[in-house]
Amino acid sequence: MAGPSIDLSSFQDIMTCVLGILILIILLTGIDASQIQVLVATPKELAGDTRTPVFFECRNNQLFDVDYEGFKKAFDEMTAQLMADTAGNQDEFVRQSATKFMTVGAYRMEYTQAMVGKYALRKIPDIEGYEISGNLSAETSDRWFGGKLAEINPETEFICFFVRPDSFAIFQKARALAWNRNINVSCELLAENDPIIFGPGGNRVTVQ
Repeated sequence: MAGPSIDLSSFQDIMTCVLGILILIILLTGIDASQIQVLVATPKELAGDTRTPVFFECRNNQLFDVDYEGFKKAFDEMTAQLMADTAGNQDEFVRQSATKFMTVGAYRMEYTQAMVGKYALRKIPDIEGYEISGNLSAETSDRWFGGKLAEINPETEFICFFVRPDSFAIFQKARALAWNRNINVSCELLAENDPIIFGPGGNRVTVQ
């Protein structure tokens, strides 16, 4: 005796809908893939890299030395001087520190920002940087940037360039010179008037 019949029409309808959706997804994926014209490799940090960055800024199609260690030294010296001038008076220390600035090379920094660990370096207008002119082979160690490169140990240091929108040309030249000396390079893009900031909230600079 045959058992009761089972109506599978609803199940078949569901399977048809699922298959239709899968086919549509495959078609859309194929269309999107066919429209990709350029694949850009994403820079990756080197695992376990402990090298120290040396900083330069590319601005006005010129190179500037960003002396981070110089600012740390200037901050320590100003702190010692303020403590001596105020003789332990905390209120006077705070009052005087609010008006203090430090200048190193082509940059200026507020002392009160450095007190909280934030080094915000702002460019000083009308200071000329270094131009790389002529053939790159002429940039030997007796020239400014060539001499800076000669001081860098590729085993323990790498270069980080801060690049402004008007200075991609000199960045490419400086990067090529660094690569010729087997020096690794990283870069950070900055808007025209952004300060160069070191401190909390930023990302660790790594080789790219």
